Amino acid sequence: ADVEKKYPVFKIENVFDFEKYDTKYTTPFLVWTWMQLISLLLFVSYLFGNIASIGWPQIFVYGGFLFLFVYALTELMDGQRFAFVWEAMKVTMGAIILMYYGDWFGLDHFFSGASYVIMAYLVLSLTMSIWFSVHQLGNSSKNLAVG
Repeated sequence: ADVEKKYPVFKIENVFDFEKYDTKYTTPFLVWTWMQLISLLLFVSYLFGNIASIGWPQIFVYGGFLFLFVYALTELMDGQRFAFVWEAMKVTMGAIILMYYGDWFGLDHFFSGASYVIMAYLVLSLTMSIWFSVHQLGNSSKNLAVG
């Protein structure tokens, strides 16, 4: 009883009056988020489909890139003002991978311009992340919420 008194726990007394978390995002942000999720799905699918040819040490490099991808995206979706910093780390790692290995883990064998497409995606991704961070997160107390 003394612990309950010293450390009270918030309890929902009436579930019908409980205000749920329901942020309404702008349409451009939602479109960009869906594009990012589809891109993430493509990157993960390529990893799973080619894990044997990618090889043992490189799967950890690829996994690190995917970790930064997910973290940067969730930071942006959470409305963190400096989400673009994580995005910059993702883009930097992606560019280093492209320069060090010469392509994206053998993707150029399937599609000759794959490295250029991935680099263009990385630049676009960083640009959009900076734009959303500066223009939408900096101007609204509700972050990316509408109204």
